[in-house]
Amino acid sequence: MSFLDKVWYKKLGVLNAPVILPLLPLSAVFSLITKIRRERYKSHRKFSLRVKPVVIVVGGIAVGGTGKTPLCISLLQRLSALGYTVGLLSRGYKGKSKEYPLVVTTASNVEETGDEPLLIKLSVKEKATVVVDPNRERGAQYLEKLGVDVIVTDDGLQHYALERDIEIIVIDAQRMLGNGFLLPAGPLREGEWRLDSADIVVTNGNPAEPRKNCQSMHLVPSPAVSLESFCSNQGYHDYLQKGTNVVALAGIGNPNRFYNTLKSCGYNIVSTIDIGDHGVVSKQILINNSKKYPIVMTAKDAVKYAKYKLDNLYVLNVEAVLSERFYQIVADKLYDLTSKE
Repeated sequence: MSFLDKVWYKKLGVLNAPVILPLLPLSAVFSLITKIRRERYKSHRKFSLRVKPVVIVVGGIAVGGTGKTPLCISLLQRLSALGYTVGLLSRGYKGKSKEYPLVVTTASNVEETGDEPLLIKLSVKEKATVVVDPNRERGAQYLEKLGVDVIVTDDGLQHYALERDIEIIVIDAQRMLGNGFLLPAGPLREGEWRLDSADIVVTNGNPAEPRKNCQSMHLVPSPAVSLESFCSNQGYHDYLQKGTNVVALAGIGNPNRFYNTLKSCGYNIVSTIDIGDHGVVSKQILINNSKKYPIVMTAKDAVKYAKYKLDNLYVLNVEAVLSERFYQIVADKLYDLTSKE
C-alpha cells in the first residue's frame, strides 16, 4: 500500500491524523481559491468560451486514475454509432508538440501526443477525431472548424474557461472520495457537493456504499496480448497463457486496480514496476526484467514502449462496460440540446 493510500484513502484516524491535520489549513486555502475561481466564471467576470458543438466533459473530483479514458473510448464509439460526428479533446499531459492544435493519428509519436490521446485514437480509429491542445478553448474551436457535432473532453472538469453542456464525473468504487478532504490533506479537487451538480455520476466498479442515482461502470479485461500485436492494426494474436508468472508494469493513478485485474485473469505477479501516473521506465529496465519473466502492462503504458520492438512484453487491455441506461441518458440529453438549435 502506497503512502497516499494510507493517508488519503483511509478515514481520519490515529495512524494518518498526524499527517492530515497539519495540512488542513492549506486545504482551506485551496478551497477558498477554487471557490473564488468558480464564482468568477459563474458571474461572468472571467470569460468562458462557448462553441457550437455539444461539449461533454468526462472528469473527476479526485486526483489519480478513475477510469475516465476507457469511458471516453466507449462513449466515442457509441456516439459514432448513433450517427454523430465526434471529436475527443485532450490537453495531452506530458506530450510535447512543436505545434498546436495537434491532430492525433494512429501513427503519431507518443512523445508529442501524450499517452492517453494516442491510446484513444488507436482504440476508436476513424470513428472520432482526436485533438491535443494544452489550450482547451483553442482545441475546441479547432474541432468546431473540423465540423464535429459533439466534443468529448478527457478530463477538464475544473477547466471552466470552456463551457460544457453535459458533465460526467467518474469516481473509483474502491477508493471513492478517500478521507473527504481537499488537497493537500486529501485527494479532492472539489468537495463532495460537486457530484450533485453533475449530469451523470459513474462509479468504476461496485462501491460498498452505493450513491443514489449513480451509474455503474465495469472495466472488462481481455487476455494479455503481445505488445506488437496490440499496437498493430492487423488484429490481436500471440496471447499470454493463464497461470504464467509475470512482472506487472503500471504507470497509472491506481496501480493496485491493475494488479488485482491481472490476478483475476489468472496471472501470477512475481514483482511490480511502479512508476507513477504517466511515468516511463528506461529501455534497459524493460530488457532486464523481460529476460526473467514476461512483462504485462496497461494499454496506456503500451503506447510508450512499442517503439522499442522488444520481445516478452504484453498488454492487458480493458474495455468499459456501462448499462444501456447510461447511454440512453446521454442520448436524451444530446437530443434535447440539438433539437433546440
